[in-house]
Amino acid sequence: MINGNAGEFIDGLYYGDERFFLYDERKYFIQGYYVDGKPALIMYILEPPDNEFKWESISKNNSYPVEEFENAEIFNNKSFWNIEREIEWVDC
Repeated sequence: MINGNAGEFIDGLYYGDERFFLYDERKYFIQGYYVDGKPALIMYILEPPDNEFKWESISKNNSYPVEEFENAEIFNNKSFWNIEREIEWVDC
C-alpha cells in the first residue's frame, strides 16, 4: 500500500473508520454505518459530478463485514489483497 500500511487500513474498518484511497486512477471512499442496528460497510467511487455506488455489505454476525470487503472481487475482478500494492491511501 502506498502512503500507509495495509494492515492498519483494514484494522480501522473493523471499527467502521472512514478510508479514502486511490486505485486505477479513481478515488474511493469506504466507511462503516448501521442498517437496522447491524454494522455495514459501504464503498463509493468519488468522481464528479456525483458519487457512484460501488459495493455494500451488511453484517451477519454483529461485526463490520471486513472479510467480505477483503474477499470481494470488486476491483476489476480482483480482491483488495490482489491489488493492495497498487492502492494509495489518501486523507480525502
